[in-house]
Amino acid sequence: MNIAIEENDSTVKINVTGDIEMMSIKDFKEKLLKLGQDSDKNIEIDLANVDYIDSSGVGVLISLLKLQKRKGKTVKISQVSDKVLNVLKLSSLADVFNLE
Repeated sequence: MNIAIEENDSTVKINVTGDIEMMSIKDFKEKLLKLGQDSDKNIEIDLANVDYIDSSGVGVLISLLKLQKRKGKTVKISQVSDKVLNVLKLSSLADVFNLE
């Protein structure tokens, strides 16, 4: 998995490439939660190049969302593949992240 981070005045954009699953979750979790703790900006996660996410990846997204909410900031997920969208729908998170 590859994680690229871009930052502008109000948003940190995270572009993820590759599957988000238990075998590769450590780096994903560390980077996202560190951003959530250290940044005072809204976070956007681009999942256009992610074909698969498992429950460990979903857990990281939920943890990040909770961190951001405590600070009054948001997490937006964009460019979601159909497979990832289905997982988020099954987890009842599609509405939480305003995905369709």
